[in-house]
Amino acid sequence: MNFNRRQFLRAAGMTAAGAAAMSALAACGDDGTASAPAAAASAGAATGNLTFSVWGSDAEMAAFNTIARAFEKANSGVKVKVEQLPYDQMRTTLDARLQSGQGPDLFRVTYNDIGIYSSQGVLADLSATVGADSAQFIDALWAGVQYQGKPYGVPHHTDTSAILYNKAHFAKAGITDVPTTLDTAWTWEQFLEVAEKLKAAGTGAAPFGVNWQQYGAYRWFNWLWQAGGKALGPDGSSVVFDSPQARQTLEFTKSFYDKGLMPKNMMVKTANSPDQVFGSGKISMAFVGDFLLPDIGTTAKGIEIGATFLPKGPGGAAADLGGNAVAVTTQSKAPEAAAAFAKFLAEPANMQLFCEQTTVLPARKDLAGATLDYAVSPDLMPVFQQQATTMPADLVRFVTLPGFSGVNDALVQNLEGYFVGSQSADDTVAAISTSIEKALSA
Repeated sequence: MNFNRRQFLRAAGMTAAGAAAMSALAACGDDGTASAPAAAASAGAATGNLTFSVWGSDAEMAAFNTIARAFEKANSGVKVKVEQLPYDQMRTTLDARLQSGQGPDLFRVTYNDIGIYSSQGVLADLSATVGADSAQFIDALWAGVQYQGKPYGVPHHTDTSAILYNKAHFAKAGITDVPTTLDTAWTWEQFLEVAEKLKAAGTGAAPFGVNWQQYGAYRWFNWLWQAGGKALGPDGSSVVFDSPQARQTLEFTKSFYDKGLMPKNMMVKTANSPDQVFGSGKISMAFVGDFLLPDIGTTAKGIEIGATFLPKGPGGAAADLGGNAVAVTTQSKAPEAAAAFAKFLAEPANMQLFCEQTTVLPARKDLAGATLDYAVSPDLMPVFQQQATTMPADLVRFVTLPGFSGVNDALVQNLEGYFVGSQSADDTVAAISTSIEKALSA
């Protein structure tokens, strides 16, 4: 098998599962055990000994093991070893094993990595296992496990960004009308009006910070889709980034710095992300992923926190992709049992248990609007649940291209040059367009 080691070891974390963000995700959830009952599988449906390789917090490991034991109980011929690997070693360890033909039976994988692993021929086609269940999953997440029209993973959970706000700062600025539904989310113009009120209120804080630093630069595309723009044409193989909407989005997001609404030390190239600053009271609004709520609950003690939705642009609402799927390797010695366990993890009761215990969002449509008993920030999580339904499927397909890491790199270099340098909009659009063309041919 011809593996491209550099591709396997690329800086792939453009989501909450990324190198910077995943360090926080690895710590998400609480330290309790997952004790809710898991759904039963068909008794005796599978046989074999399985190794399931994952990274995870204490809460995630407890949930994974609870579900594994339930699967073993329903399938007496199966034993599941949930193997925990440190996130920073996950890809190097997995790469080495796959190259030597000793890959695990199945593993936890970011949606962004489905494309690259599938393109290397190491993931099993799960059409026969979950193909008929496609309508059960959120459309964007189902798109996230596709490669060349076939599913190479089972959507397990997701996460996305929304806005946390400091209620005391809002009160001082006289802001009382905060959106509580997606339909009433602020428009771009309304969002800037709120930010200007915060700036004038004398809170001593910058109005907001957007989470597009480094591996999260791809979140800038949320704004492009909100403007009605796209990166690829309907055929998925033509580049349509160069558009009036792209220039409108560049101009609008540059205004965050030009108007002094976002700290200039919170740039695209820096590691100074909003979640790290919000707890200090130095910003009034923070664009963050739900997986960071446990950490923010610790760092923002004494701050009364509210949550609301991302702004809607001329093209409507759009949110970023995060979270993970479960994939079966082509090297599994018990592929049927591995596929059955992957599907079992995504059954309603099991997915609900995992999400509630670990503060992530369900991938199933029948759970997307359900009231879940979250162990952390149960008052804030419903906003993130609703926001996750606004992930555009075509945006997900774009950010899961095997070569997308090059696009993220181009954003890091060129957005900063445009925001606070002398780089023109034309040069910025051209450079990003070129990176998208390269990603398509990767």
